Amino acid sequence: MIRRGIRHWRRPVLPVLGAGAVLLAGFWLRSLPPGKELPWLRIREQNRIATLYFSDGPHLFPVSRRMPAADDFPRGVLRALIAGPAAASGLRGAIPPAAEVTLFRLENGIARVDLSREIGANDREQAVAAIVETLTALPGVRAVSVNAAGKTVVEAAPRVPLLYYPSAAGLVAVPDSAGTPRDAIDRFLQAPPGAALTGLPADVRLLKYTFAPAEALVSINLSYTPSLHTLATEKPYLMRSVLLGLIASLTEFPEVHFVRIDFDGHSRLGLGQCSDLLQTPQPRPELLNDERLLGR
Repeated sequence: MIRRGIRHWRRPVLPVLGAGAVLLAGFWLRSLPPGKELPWLRIREQNRIATLYFSDGPHLFPVSRRMPAADDFPRGVLRALIAGPAAASGLRGAIPPAAEVTLFRLENGIARVDLSREIGANDREQAVAAIVETLTALPGVRAVSVNAAGKTVVEAAPRVPLLYYPSAAGLVAVPDSAGTPRDAIDRFLQAPPGAALTGLPADVRLLKYTFAPAEALVSINLSYTPSLHTLATEKPYLMRSVLLGLIASLTEFPEVHFVRIDFDGHSRLGLGQCSDLLQTPQPRPELLNDERLLGR
């Protein structure tokens, strides 16, 4: 009886001591001088995701990489782009890896990039596209000027809209001349520029297109066809990649933050692997091609 009573009395001791310790720690922290930093309370700097545009040969290949956030994040992104992709990815950098950044400056939304070496004539178009598309994907960068070995390569080049199509290795990016999201969906419904790329089946048609500026939302209603059903049933993950490519293509435009896709009222494609992408507003995919998964 006595032992039971003792055990019963001891139960609340630890919670009380714990609460007291918390209170004492709180008073102690409040007594510290303003600005005093404690290493064990320091919040770890979070990573940011950058999309680096490399090359798979004929096309630009976006790679989503997690990089440490920093005040000079754009410069770090540029250096990562020039350093090139991971060897296991099978990709190559569009910019000569021996080129060094001799100047990087961001003023009034224009990033000026000076490189120590010239870019070969055969690589120039893709190299400029890789630099411009990589940097203009960052907040605050609307155009890019590039000098190489003291020569002007491009002056204040804005972002060129890209159409994204699945390939065997992942989504590739195809520069396009579409001036509006409405133009982009028309071009996306055409055959992809290459047999190795997949788009929506040729018999899929646009039934309705609306844009709500206040919501930054594009809504499209597409026809549901037998060939679409076959693609979704036989290759559901390829079908999903096509839809992600469509969403990425339309959100290339700064006025579009969300895309709602409907296939004439069908809420499922195939066995439902794409259901989460249908009939509800979708933001731009956070990861276009996750670098951690390439080459596996």
